[in-house]
Amino acid sequence: MDCYKVIVNEKDQFISQYTQHDHNLMQFYDFDPNKDESFKTRMAQSNNGREQQLANVIRQYMSDLSLSTAQARALEHLAQGAKVVIGGQQAGLLSGPLYTFHKVLSIIVKSSELSTTYQQPVVPVFWIAGEDHDFDEVNHTYVYNEEKGQLTKVKYHTMTPPETSVSHFKHDDKALMHVIEHYFKEIPETSYTKQLIHDLKDMVRLSTNWSDLFKHLIHRCFKHHGILLIDASYQPLRELERPFLKTLLKHHLEVDRAFREVQDKTVAHGLPQMIETDTNVHLFLEIDGQRQLLRYQNNAYVTTKHDGEFSEEDLQQIISQAPERFSNNVVTRPLMQEWLFNTVAFIGGPSEIKYWAELHDAFKTLDIKMPIVLPRMRITYVSPKTKKLLKQYDLNINEVIEKGATDAKDRFVRAQASETVLNDITQMIAHQKSFYDKLAREMSATVDNQNLLEKNHKIQLHQYEYLKQRYLRNIEKENGISMRHFNQLTSVLHPMGGLQERVLNPIQFLNIFGWDMYTSSTFPPLDYTFEQIVIEI
Repeated sequence: MDCYKVIVNEKDQFISQYTQHDHNLMQFYDFDPNKDESFKTRMAQSNNGREQQLANVIRQYMSDLSLSTAQARALEHLAQGAKVVIGGQQAGLLSGPLYTFHKVLSIIVKSSELSTTYQQPVVPVFWIAGEDHDFDEVNHTYVYNEEKGQLTKVKYHTMTPPETSVSHFKHDDKALMHVIEHYFKEIPETSYTKQLIHDLKDMVRLSTNWSDLFKHLIHRCFKHHGILLIDASYQPLRELERPFLKTLLKHHLEVDRAFREVQDKTVAHGLPQMIETDTNVHLFLEIDGQRQLLRYQNNAYVTTKHDGEFSEEDLQQIISQAPERFSNNVVTRPLMQEWLFNTVAFIGGPSEIKYWAELHDAFKTLDIKMPIVLPRMRITYVSPKTKKLLKQYDLNINEVIEKGATDAKDRFVRAQASETVLNDITQMIAHQKSFYDKLAREMSATVDNQNLLEKNHKIQLHQYEYLKQRYLRNIEKENGISMRHFNQLTSVLHPMGGLQERVLNPIQFLNIFGWDMYTSSTFPPLDYTFEQIVIEI
């Protein structure tokens, strides 16, 4: 595999501005991700004293996995107080979009670089957001059928979607088996296909809940890099979090006020509002199997689907006796994560980095320092067929990644068209407009005459435009193979109007290289970068 970097000018310039010291943005973060001094400061921070307990919890969570030597060593380092680089993601179907794997890679690469730079272990940790309950976000994925040149949606169907955390949702094994079979029908069989299908079905059988399959997938692909995994919804972790849950409940109004005041400032500085929530508690409580958002009003705590009220004493008692019934929302999850771990850097996607800005003073309120916030690496994979097509039509890969091959297709069609025909049509349109203006001056300005002229003028213009478009469309038909090529390039490099990693699934590429794709000697060594990475496979 070959690897190189390109510059892609995305519509959303946030990451570019964030990584170029933009003062309007930097004021909402404690550390500039561009400065070595930021990392030196974080590496020298005092530990929180919870690392031994946390290592025990993670070891317990990963006890059903066959740990690699690197993972066992990472657990030892964590227990001994090693700092971490951390990031997380919801448990998507068959791991979800490619960017989930790219987050893991980013965490691994950055922790390795810091370990080398500071000559001390820095542990990579991946946080599975299993406490989320928005099942529609994780119940589907996409596969690209290269033969047909089109994307297909693959979805897990259930009549009873979970109302509680996805990590508490017991999937139907047969339905997941069907998903696997559906997915692989869309891609060609390779020397790895049968083993992948066999292993995925084994993972389904071994999984006790929705997040377990996700856990097994991440572990299988990245275990030799020493990645540690923890589910935010894991009960022993919630027990460790008990003291901070009590703190969050006690100080929820101060946290809410700090968050909303800074959110107003970020919006005033041109950032979009990222966090939309009408709660002022920012905690969920599970009641009768439903994850319900708490809200404080009229000196009592209420939820949306429960008629009763709770006092603070009631909730504090539940935390003491059953902390697993509580879970964080988008505001408190980063706070909890930083309370637990001795973090050097948090790796996130553009949206996550934006909403962390809104939490700047919420961290201060609880006397927690926000870590360095880094964007995940962005990677696009280019197959031999894609590379061949790019060369055949002399296309710039930057342009196709950025906006697809539609403009290139239009240029190709125009190049095949007769300039004389197109120019003559353009001149006829100009003559028609001139003719209309002349008639408008000569005819009496009655309403009937104006309506007649305008209607006839629109008909004539429409006919000329119709002639032009049908002429170009006929050229497309005459060059049907090339048109499919352009559509294929768009589908694989700019699917659904965005980056490849936001749509395609990692299994698309594991099917070509096998489970060891990311640990194979053929996978290019990566260094952490803000630029777009292109890997020719």
